[in-house]
Order: sequence, then structure tokens, then C-alpha cells
Amino acid sequence: MHYNNKKILVTCYMKINLLTILFLFGVLSISAQKNDTTFHMPAEWEPQQAVWVGLFGNPARDTVSAAIIKALHNNVQIRLNYSYAYDKKRNNKFFHNLEIDTTKLQWIEDSLDNAWVRDPGPLFIKNNKGEQKIIDFAWIQYGHHLVYKKKLSALAYEAGRSDIRMAAKLNLPVISTPIVAEGGGIETNGAGVSMSIEETALQRNPGKTLVEIGAEYLRVTGSQKMIWLKRMMLHDKTVPDLLIENWTSTGANGHIDEAVRFVETNTIVVAQIDEEERNNNPISKVDYEILEEYCATLKKASDVNGKPFKIIRMPAPDLNVYARSYVLNDKSIKRFSENFPFKTGDTVKTVPSVSYMNFFISNNVVLVAKYWKEGMPLKEKEKDEAAKRILAAIYPDRKIIQINPLPVNYLGGGIHCITQQQPE
Repeated sequence: MHYNNKKILVTCYMKINLLTILFLFGVLSISAQKNDTTFHMPAEWEPQQAVWVGLFGNPARDTVSAAIIKALHNNVQIRLNYSYAYDKKRNNKFFHNLEIDTTKLQWIEDSLDNAWVRDPGPLFIKNNKGEQKIIDFAWIQYGHHLVYKKKLSALAYEAGRSDIRMAAKLNLPVISTPIVAEGGGIETNGAGVSMSIEETALQRNPGKTLVEIGAEYLRVTGSQKMIWLKRMMLHDKTVPDLLIENWTSTGANGHIDEAVRFVETNTIVVAQIDEEERNNNPISKVDYEILEEYCATLKKASDVNGKPFKIIRMPAPDLNVYARSYVLNDKSIKRFSENFPFKTGDTVKTVPSVSYMNFFISNNVVLVAKYWKEGMPLKEKEKDEAAKRILAAIYPDRKIIQINPLPVNYLGGGIHCITQQQPE
């Protein structure tokens, strides 16, 4: 009898252990299945199947787009939007003359040519099965209709729906949110962390709290953690009147990709204004402090596992070198309010979105700005070289290609703004 009890106990123990093993196997299987089907926004340095490039219909600015296409088209599929067959034919001829193999370009017809493909264009998320979706953020044209108190135009509304149209062309599902954001306003490390600028998020979404906005950012990007940087850089801020003294900017109104970028899972690059140049103009004086605030915040931040980030500083162009001066006449003076007692003949300086931070990472290559030309201070040439050297150290297996984006900078964007990657 004693023997039989022992045998029964051993048998029960074996059955319990078998059930435990089966249960744990089931849990692990469910967990693995969940991981396979959970969508997230990949990091930019991950493999890409295609890159959208924006076109302007302007010879100077499209020379920048063409340089981007030439640098990328042997490494990744290039996709371009067009509205009219004539535009497609004209641009193919232009690209062919620049020794670009136009047979490698994929043209996708759309109701308008969207130059700023990073922002209202398609933002991709994927899962471990390779399935993809497109994020559809709400769109208010960089917050301009709030800044200038103007109704969103029909053309701007059409631009804001380009992500939905591209999703239909690619037969991909859309994940929508009522929260307003642009692609250039969000950075992700592809491993659960996203970054953005608090002032930008609140300006785009009046009536919403930062907690509400952050929750939606995390939901649609599949991230687990937000890092918030406090203020927009003045260099990239849009206001109805002059920014400060007689200086104004033409930026995207608070985009993080002008100042702070993830370059590896645990590495962040932050712009740095030279100590000797910080007082050269009233914008750089404020932006110097803002960039140092960014660094202080990021040094206290950590990834989803509590690991701190490595911070690398990137030089910033001297705004004095690139600013354009305008003498006000009777017509142009009307753009300013009575708060600014200017008179005809006064000079206003406008700053373009010059930055080494608006680089683009793709398969085998990294594209970064190069500004120096004969007649400019040699210090700007040294900055060009430093920017290339910094990115080459981060990406030793990729070719660093420098492009002068100045014609696009004068419209408020750069290389990163007119490109948008689709992951493999």
C-alpha cells in the first residue's frame, strides 16, 4: 500500500510538471506570436526597401533632389510622385542628363506633387513578420493656420491626405490618430524610445495635454517610452512677426530633426553652436542655451532598459554666413504688425534652415549637408569636414555623401525633410 501511494505521487508529480511545461510553452508561444504581430516604427538605419524623394518643380531646388536620387538609386528603390505625365517626362530627362538610371525610378501618380514627403507623407510601421502599416497623423500645415490664424487651404488639406493615398496605392492598412504631428517632429531608436519637442506638440494640438499627446505618439509608433525636449529652437520657429530684434527664420516650426537625432539604439547626436559664434546674432544666442538644455535632458534620460544614452555633438553652421538681408519697401513692410515700428528702408535678416542634423540614413549610404564654397569663412569648411567625419565614425560601413541643400534650406527644410524611407 505504501508503495502504491508513492507510485501515485510520482505519477501526479510527473503530470503536474508536464502540464507546467505545456503551460509555459503556451505562454512563450503566445508571447512570441504577440512580438511577431506587434507593430513599431523602425529606426532609420535599418534596411529599407524604398525611399520617397520630393520634387519642387524648381530647377535650383530640384538639383538638390536630383543629387539625393543619384546618391541613393543604386542602393534602394526610389519612388517619386507626379501629377501630370509631362512632369514625369520632363524630370526623367533632367535626371538622365545627370547620369541617373531612370529605369530604376518608380513613379507613382498622385493628385499633387508633395515635396515635403517626410511630413504629410507616409510614415511606416512594421512587425517582425514584415507586415506594414502607414501612420496617418492629423495635419495642419506645420501649425501655420494656428500661427497666422488662417483657414487651412484646399491644397494644404490635399497634401495632408497624401499618406492615405499612398497607403491605398501600396495596399497597406492605415492607423489614424486625431493628434497632429509631422514626420520631422518625431525621432525613434527603433527599440521602444521616441523623442519629440514639447512646445511643438502642444502648439499643434491646442486643448490637449502632453500626457494625451504622448500616449498617442506611443500608440501609433509602437514605442514604450517618450523623451520630451522642452523648447523649439528659434532657428526653426515660425511666428507671424519677427522672431527677435530684426531677425526671422523660415523653419518648419519646431522639428526635432533640425537639432537632435538617434543614430544608434543608444547613441544620440545633438547640434552644438560654437562658443565664439553664440553671440553673433540674437537667434544663435538663444539657440545655444536651448541646445545645452537638450543635452542636459538627454544625459538624464535612458532607454527602455534603463541604460543611459551616449551623446555626440555635431557642429552648427554660422547663421551670419547664410542669412539673407532684405530692405523693406512700402509693400513688404505690410507683413509686419504695428508691434514692430519699422519704416521703409529698414533691413530685415532671414535665416534659412541650415543644419548638419538634417542628414538622411539609407542602405549603404548617409547623406549630409556640405555648405562651404569659395569666399566663405574657412571655419565653415572645417564644419563640413567635421560633420562628415562624425557620421563616418558612427557608420564605418556606409559611404558618407555630402550634398549642398541650401536652395531647399531657404524654404525651411533640408535633405531629411524631402526624403522618406519605407522599411524592408
